[in-house]
Amino acid sequence: MVNRDNSFDLIRHLAALTVLFSHHHALSGLPEPMLKGYTSMGAIAVLIFFAISGLLITQSFFNTPSFYNYMIKRTARIFPALIACAFVMVYILGTAFSQKGFGFTFSLEALLDFLKVSMFGRANIGDITDDFILKDSFNGSLWTLKIEFAFYIALALALMVLRKAAVPLIMTFIFCITTYLCSESTHPLAPKFLAYSTTGIAFFVGSSLFFYREAFSGTKVKIVIAMLSAALILASLNTPLVMILASIGVSLLALSVGTLYKDRIIKSRFDISYGMYLYAYPIQQLMINKTTLSFYASMLATVVVVTALATLSWLLIEKPALNYAHRKTRTRLNAEAGA
Repeated sequence: MVNRDNSFDLIRHLAALTVLFSHHHALSGLPEPMLKGYTSMGAIAVLIFFAISGLLITQSFFNTPSFYNYMIKRTARIFPALIACAFVMVYILGTAFSQKGFGFTFSLEALLDFLKVSMFGRANIGDITDDFILKDSFNGSLWTLKIEFAFYIALALALMVLRKAAVPLIMTFIFCITTYLCSESTHPLAPKFLAYSTTGIAFFVGSSLFFYREAFSGTKVKIVIAMLSAALILASLNTPLVMILASIGVSLLALSVGTLYKDRIIKSRFDISYGMYLYAYPIQQLMINKTTLSFYASMLATVVVVTALATLSWLLIEKPALNYAHRKTRTRLNAEAGA
């Protein structure tokens, strides 16, 4: 199930574009496209990211010789590109669009914003967003990264204690409970923790499926799972359990469809989906609020600019960082083998 005969790379890129499409509505002051009775298309795309991540990260854990090497890989995947994005946001875009100009560049405010974004934080970046339609953040999508990185650590620590399917299954059950509690709560923070909980469902459903990959390896089985998952999503709409059942359905649907056929477009040659996710939100904010382009023209311009930035991020930062992490792992394995 988790060899390279899948279409996960293609699905991740499509999910990144879906998030961009959905956010473009919200950042323009319009309602996001919704699956009525469930959630927005952008939120569904995020769940797809987490489900695929849960499956592949669990595989990575078992294919990596130590927790140290595992964390090197995970850190190399997340932080170099994130820090570079923070630099672009603060010191390039911040300087270009702040009313303070270079005065902002050398300010303590800029340094704090850079550090904040580099550690998954939200930042307004000076006075840039003061007149934006949605002004509370210059990059509001980073919240998913801190949750995902926390899941990386939690999963690895738990599997070091017990390398059984029970670990992700229990975590899935826990997040199902918290999802239900948050969906029924009127507390002001409930929507935020509801979003966290549904991503937990997706991530650990993906992780759980890794342990049963042989049972779900047949084409007919995958088709049945895909059909049942779609039925589960539709049947749960507008019900009290929709956030649980539909999130499970979305996760299983993405994983079963992703393993039904081999992607012949990307073929693991590149992965700019992460860079697209990093840069889409701030570029959208600028296109929507700093240009006179129409809704769809600004969306198209965003796609072009974000694709270019994501490609540069992949070629100059992400790919070299991942290659370095893999070399470190191979060197450690060779040293242990020769000892």
